Amino acid sequence: MVVVFTISAAIGPSRADSVKERTLALQFVPQETTGSSSPTLREGITGRPVGLTFEDKRPPLEVGLVGEGTDDDDRLFPWRSTSPIPDFVKGVFIRTVQGWGIRIEEDADLMLVVRLTRFFVAEKDQAVGSSYAADVRVAFELKGRDGKLLNSGVASGDARRYGRKRSADNCNEVLSDAMKKAYANLFDQPGLQTAWSGKEVGFSTQAQAITPSALLVELTDLKRQGFSSDLLIGYVNQRVLSAPLSAQDMMEWKKAGLPESVIQAALDRSPVAK
Repeated sequence: MVVVFTISAAIGPSRADSVKERTLALQFVPQETTGSSSPTLREGITGRPVGLTFEDKRPPLEVGLVGEGTDDDDRLFPWRSTSPIPDFVKGVFIRTVQGWGIRIEEDADLMLVVRLTRFFVAEKDQAVGSSYAADVRVAFELKGRDGKLLNSGVASGDARRYGRKRSADNCNEVLSDAMKKAYANLFDQPGLQTAWSGKEVGFSTQAQAITPSALLVELTDLKRQGFSSDLLIGYVNQRVLSAPLSAQDMMEWKKAGLPESVIQAALDRSPVAK
């Protein structure tokens, strides 16, 4: 009699790490050097309190999504937050700006409306470890007690780091650095500080002028980062052109992919040709 033994081998080719989803408990753990990513505030800003309204204006599909990663086979998987993202981002905003001396009070005669438009971290699997890139963007409006718009604009911050594969700690680190940069860039804007300090109401023609070509560079960079036409218009509305927008300028702006509504906003900010 011949007895045949069938052996099921448990040992085989190693399989790549396949990931369907990861969760992230959001924490504010900035890694950049102490004192960096801080705005230079003009005199009078810290002495004038402001009310705060914080809104989530991210796409509906990103409500619980904090980012995405790739597994060992370069397949995408989502990073999802275990808690509401807007509550976390607002809390970090308050904590950060109060550390800069900004006073937030409900009954203030100024109101700052901050709208979160992007909060995302991308993890890319590498041969060893992963690379992490975070992108945080906000739009803002500063209003008076009567609801009159005094200033508006956009601000963004980013951060990159190399770290461990699928690391929640590394995700939190780059998101924290990007948030702090975005908030610092928001408060560093001269138009906002001028309107806040009360030395100028609205968009004064005395604001620092910029050439059409320089403004085009700034706008195309913002467009490349994903800012909407409405936010680009808000950015244009806080600038003043040093020269009228010429026919050649308009063709260059159109060729760069800027919507006609943005070009019209720039025309409205142009000085009258003499």
